[in-house]
Amino acid sequence: MKKVFALMLCLSMMLGFASCAKKVEVPSKSDVKKAAAEEYDMDFKVDSEDISDDEKDAEWVLISKDGTLQVTVTWNAKTPDEFEFEDEELSAPTETETETAPTETETESVPTTTSEDPTTTATDTSATDSSDNGTTVAPTGVKYVNFDEMNFYINGKKYTLGKTTFQDLIDDGVPFEDGELDNAKNNLKSRYQSSYIKLNPGVKGYYVWIQVFNDTDSGKPMNECYINEIYYKVTGTVKEGETQNFITFDFPLDLKMEDLKANSGEPNGRTYHNEDNPKYVYDTLEWTKKGTKFMNSNKYSFDYTNGVLKNVVITYIP
Repeated sequence: MKKVFALMLCLSMMLGFASCAKKVEVPSKSDVKKAAAEEYDMDFKVDSEDISDDEKDAEWVLISKDGTLQVTVTWNAKTPDEFEFEDEELSAPTETETETAPTETETESVPTTTSEDPTTTATDTSATDSSDNGTTVAPTGVKYVNFDEMNFYINGKKYTLGKTTFQDLIDDGVPFEDGELDNAKNNLKSRYQSSYIKLNPGVKGYYVWIQVFNDTDSGKPMNECYINEIYYKVTGTVKEGETQNFITFDFPLDLKMEDLKANSGEPNGRTYHNEDNPKYVYDTLEWTKKGTKFMNSNKYSFDYTNGVLKNVVITYIP
């Protein structure tokens, strides 16, 4: 009897050790969506998933099904039963109608004044200098927040919100995520902004989206509409020392808050500061300018985590 008991004890210990040595499994997408749904009391879809090679870390970017909230969920095998959430309100993630500005008399809406064809892509990059890490720095005296020319650069080529069309990027061979071009020729309703269209920077942890806008009085194919929003995001899965040269702006992407305000003044839009969690101190600085044709505003929005620039959203509304 003692021998049998000893054998059983030995087996139970071996099984215990085997159990302890069992590899922790990365949560499934459905588990993550369920956790986010419980945390925020809303439904989500998974926009992206990043799992480290050793499967000890993972990150998911979720978008609420109503398009109003983006949540970044991080997980670590050291605490497999816990998730960390970082959320961000989205300005207009779904196809959205833009309201026309009211006028005193029944006249046509004021058109945007420009000396160039609004569908022409600007290609002059002589006014900018590229640093070693691929960020583009505005020349001396130029404001980082510049509503007169809202530029971004992909693979070194200059594009401008309100002028560059979706088709311009396609023609230039800009890489998009799989399936994102399937709806390029679909109709976009009058005075509507499209849902987000995801580009492919080619480096894990960096994300870029665009939106296009139809400011005419009739429907128009999306690819013929101009880009009116660019959204850049960097997440915690970026490896130390790893950078991207895919997208740049007229300001460095390692821009500090104090340097931003010194260059462009105090923000006149939404500002936000949260240091409830000492590990993650969040700041948002936003500059806005009302359009002349529509009630919505032009916008530069910068989000910082622990003083490091993480998100940039630039929006043009005529």
